Amino acid sequence: MSDPRYNPTNLKTTNFFKPLKLSDKISLQHRGVLAPLTRFRADKEHVPNLSTDYAETDDWKKGLVEEYYFQRSQKPGTLLITEATFISPKAGGYSYAPGIYNEAQVKNWTKIADAVHENGSYIFVQLWNLGRAADPAVLKKDGLPYISSSDKYILKGDYMETQKKSLESGNKLRPVTLEEIEQFKKDYISATRNSFEAGVDGVELHSANGYLLNQFMDKVANQRDDKYGAQNFENRSRLLLEVFDELVEEFGADRIALRLSPFGAFGDMSGPDDVSDTISFYTYLYKEFEKRKLNGKGPVYISLVEPRDDDVSPEPEMKFSNEFIFDHFSGFVIRAGSILLDNEYTKKIINQNDRTLIAFGRYFISNPDLIERLKNEWPINKYDRGSFYSPSFKGYIDYPYYKN
Repeated sequence: MSDPRYNPTNLKTTNFFKPLKLSDKISLQHRGVLAPLTRFRADKEHVPNLSTDYAETDDWKKGLVEEYYFQRSQKPGTLLITEATFISPKAGGYSYAPGIYNEAQVKNWTKIADAVHENGSYIFVQLWNLGRAADPAVLKKDGLPYISSSDKYILKGDYMETQKKSLESGNKLRPVTLEEIEQFKKDYISATRNSFEAGVDGVELHSANGYLLNQFMDKVANQRDDKYGAQNFENRSRLLLEVFDELVEEFGADRIALRLSPFGAFGDMSGPDDVSDTISFYTYLYKEFEKRKLNGKGPVYISLVEPRDDDVSPEPEMKFSNEFIFDHFSGFVIRAGSILLDNEYTKKIINQNDRTLIAFGRYFISNPDLIERLKNEWPINKYDRGSFYSPSFKGYIDYPYYKN
């Protein structure tokens, strides 16, 4: 069933369908990107599910998760960013989310990457560390600590009742130690090495949406008094920059990207509460990445979550603006967050310069052929939010392609 809220518009006269050379090895044929989307289709060991038992039609020939990415990469020259993927067991805390830290996981990600490359498209793995956003009971079951930048619990928007589960399970939130920070940096390197062993084209550091790296960057969540504390911008950004710099040093800047959400409130982040501080902090951060870019060591792109009135609303209102990144960072920028339904806004941001891309989430879930639909001004399928996080193939790989 098509979504009546969407009015097809002509994007062929915009920058959207202009080719873009993201790096020497990545040449995109358009500016539409699959956003990273948590789907919970891994098994209990965090291995992407490649079972073929689900197949109800001869059209589905690949393993479950492999088929999902294969479908959405069928327009050649498309960039796909994977669902957030755990760098280590200690970085986890959700059931059925994928990891990239052992041989079985790498083997299945290899098949997924091969499926994307079969279509002439590209894939980045998004590297994930939950911190206090994890389920403390899940961590307790696995014998793992519940840790964050400090021992400050999520208060606003604690949809998973993490504080309650923490106290009930006896897995009390505590600050990450300096030794654990050093181990996490090693885990990021190991997960990146595994990602490239699987044949992906790059990795994206998940530094947004209230997860661990974001927790260190947030002046309220971070109550430390050491060199990673919130006393100044340098300390707040230290962990992210150290991880980023180590990855670039080992693997090259043309394969390392990151995601940020300056004004995101998800996970009880304070970005929207002190806009002046937020703009100042991220201006500092963008300038740091620009310095690195000018030295050939900057990110291949920065992905930004658009500021929204409600982090989970299907039609949120934009409250602030991410535009200031373009005053301080001259690299490629991916923008994501309820953009598709506003045709004029889509055209505005894609045409404002020649280095902007747009990531689509919910509508790339419900439209495996989304790029073709945008190109031909076809209607788009409605999405079913209720199936986003179920283990089934339904609402995952069974959305129909457009038929004239």
